Amino acid sequence: MKFIKAIVPLFALAPLLLAAPASVAVQEPQPPPDLRKQIGQIIVTPGSGPNLAVADFIARSAGIDAAVSAFNQALEADVQFAAVAAMVGKSLHPRTLVPDPASLNTEAWSADPVKADYVAFGNLQNSGGALVADTYLYDVKTKQQLIASRHSGDARRMAHEFADEIVKLLTGRDGIATSKLAFVAGDSIRVMDYDGFNQRGFASDGPLLRFPQYSPDGRYLAYVSYKSGVPNIVVRSAEGALVGGTSFNSTTSSPSISPSGELAFSSAISGDGSMEIYVANLDGSGARRLTRTSKAVNISPRWNPKTGREIAFISDRGGSPQIYVMDSSGANQRPLIARGGHSDSPSWSPDGRYVAFTYGGAGSFQIFVADVASGQVLQLTSQGRSESPAWSPDGRHLAFQSSRSGRWEIWQMHIDGSEQRQITRGGGRLPTWAK
Repeated sequence: MKFIKAIVPLFALAPLLLAAPASVAVQEPQPPPDLRKQIGQIIVTPGSGPNLAVADFIARSAGIDAAVSAFNQALEADVQFAAVAAMVGKSLHPRTLVPDPASLNTEAWSADPVKADYVAFGNLQNSGGALVADTYLYDVKTKQQLIASRHSGDARRMAHEFADEIVKLLTGRDGIATSKLAFVAGDSIRVMDYDGFNQRGFASDGPLLRFPQYSPDGRYLAYVSYKSGVPNIVVRSAEGALVGGTSFNSTTSSPSISPSGELAFSSAISGDGSMEIYVANLDGSGARRLTRTSKAVNISPRWNPKTGREIAFISDRGGSPQIYVMDSSGANQRPLIARGGHSDSPSWSPDGRYVAFTYGGAGSFQIFVADVASGQVLQLTSQGRSESPAWSPDGRHLAFQSSRSGRWEIWQMHIDGSEQRQITRGGGRLPTWAK
């Protein structure tokens, strides 16, 4: 229908206007939804959502028991942490093994006490010298096959791939089981699977490396290196190839890469005693200054990964360090979250809806999350010191560093603060998460 057809001539409304009551009640604006309630709908809590049973996979070749055990452990942990369905406890599963669809008794899995809506099952075997997994997901109430796929390679990797298939089918969104985290370990940067396994070195080009940050698409990793004696930014591809960086003679820190491939960072190159925010090309060329606050500290710029048009950052221009936001041109600088105390490490959710950050004072810092639209804030951690939040690629989980175990380690949790778990055991700080 064209818009003009919806227009009603004013004279036709005259009788209605004349008949209108002398006073018309004005509807009060509705308060924004409670932030805890909003976030609570993102994660499927125990007792809610569909029921998913993950049956133990079966070995169909000799000598692969260890691989099958690793696969089963990884798959169950992946699906549990994904929090897209309520998990059916293994003690309730039928005793019959389920290596293939012919072995599946749908009535047994859908009836009491299991009451599953979905069942994941399958087998591992050697095939042509390679380890393979045949994986299945069934809707046991409709007896419909939803997934039938074959994976090959490392047992844990195959489990991660199948877990992501399940998440994609149940939610329509990509899972995180095949994602990766980079973090600082000692003076170097390491990369690991999202669950802390398969740690490997990424960069050690200098006596001290800090502040790793993946690009939103995971193709690049920027970090700070002291190789030249002065901290500067280095940018590498996810495979480790050198892309570029900065080469200033003043402290340069806090890199962040935009969705379009621009590099934001903080530097003291202005020479006026302040740390300012700059934006440059990914190779470090063409730097332009965005903030101008003499003798103030402006650090930790973070691009909005959804739009690429806003940058959140920390500034003490008003006294204590608080979270500000500005357009990518540097215009329209204003407070985003101002609570007093000391704020640090802002981190946008992938959809740009929330900002997680560190907040506290007097040595006690914790992780908070704020709804950008309403300004509501929710505390997520309370043990030890917890800092430097980093969002998962699906926006449903956070990684962070915490000292609660006695030293800094990398931890993870759901967006609502539940299921906090330690994923490094040899020390770790400053996580960044990517596909």
